[in-house]
Amino acid sequence: MSAHTDPYARTEPATHVTPETEFDDERKTKIKAQLSEVLDPCSCMSEHPIDIVDLGLVESIGVDGRDVEITLLLTSQRCTYFLDINDEIRERVESLEEIDSCEVHQDTSGKIWTNDRMSAAERKARRKRFHERMEAAGITPYAERSD
Repeated sequence: MSAHTDPYARTEPATHVTPETEFDDERKTKIKAQLSEVLDPCSCMSEHPIDIVDLGLVESIGVDGRDVEITLLLTSQRCTYFLDINDEIRERVESLEEIDSCEVHQDTSGKIWTNDRMSAAERKARRKRFHERMEAAGITPYAERSD
């Protein structure tokens, strides 16, 4: 890897909604902003909560007139917090003046969430926190111990 290569940069364009995703439709931009306020419930149990857009859970945003459909690819098909996430998304999106209704669906296509769906900034921050915890504990990662 060259010194200029960012190990967190995507090699292919994301197929899901990311913090960098731009829309031609102003409503989708406003919806994405609302989704960026929804925190992943599991991450709220840590010192570093992360929103569902940064985590890479938002598969798609569909708008048909004044109706919205959000599809999520959850970190687990058995996520027990889906109903809570659904309720918060609906409340936030339906609070927008130009939206009448919002439906939230879970992607059941068989795709699997992987950490490469996270935003590059969040993956960097997560890795930095990991190294700080390792250093504070006086632990050298295995890969660095090998000669």
